[in-house]
Amino acid sequence: MADQPRALPVLLLHSAGFTPQMWQSQVEAIAAGLGEVPAIAPWLAGLRPGRQGELSLSGAADEVAGTLDRYGIEKARLVGHQLGAMVALQVAVSQPERVTGLVLSGAFAAPGKMALRFQKSLIRMLPNRALADSGATKDDLVRALDLMATADFGPRLRDVTADVLIVAGAADPALPAARQLAEQLPSARLEVLDGAGATPSLEAPDAYNALLVEFLAP
Repeated sequence: MADQPRALPVLLLHSAGFTPQMWQSQVEAIAAGLGEVPAIAPWLAGLRPGRQGELSLSGAADEVAGTLDRYGIEKARLVGHQLGAMVALQVAVSQPERVTGLVLSGAFAAPGKMALRFQKSLIRMLPNRALADSGATKDDLVRALDLMATADFGPRLRDVTADVLIVAGAADPALPAARQLAEQLPSARLEVLDGAGATPSLEAPDAYNALLVEFLAP
């Protein structure tokens, strides 16, 4: 009997305002559904409390590649939310040979000024206690949003060779951006989750995890 193919490692990239702990449910779901598949949730470069530095998509993408190197991983699947999703896309367009799959939420192909302005207004209304666990401030979130606004992958999205799953909440104001991104990537599908908004992995974890494990299965 031939050996069953083994699933490749998974890196889960958090967003500004969250810690890598945001992926706890997904790490557990991967272990339960896929067995001994390495699932790594590192800090994004520039967001780690006490070690915050320059925040850039290219710098964070280089740090992701460095994480793969440290673990001796040649190829992996990347899962990301908002800023983490944009970093995952950056890795996929700059080093496509290292990325065999992408699961994205809160990403976009090019910035939408109205949507970004709306998100900034929501950030400014957040109570400070909502960010206490992450070590981030409202200014950090606005800085991350401004960074995302500089991203415009344009025709480079055609260089993404990986299969892509885009997950969005039905109540997410950025759902049109998710639809646009799915249309521009060569091999992408969009799944919209009822009962979820801008953070589907946290707001509808069971539905999100079912999609994630099915997509990651070898």
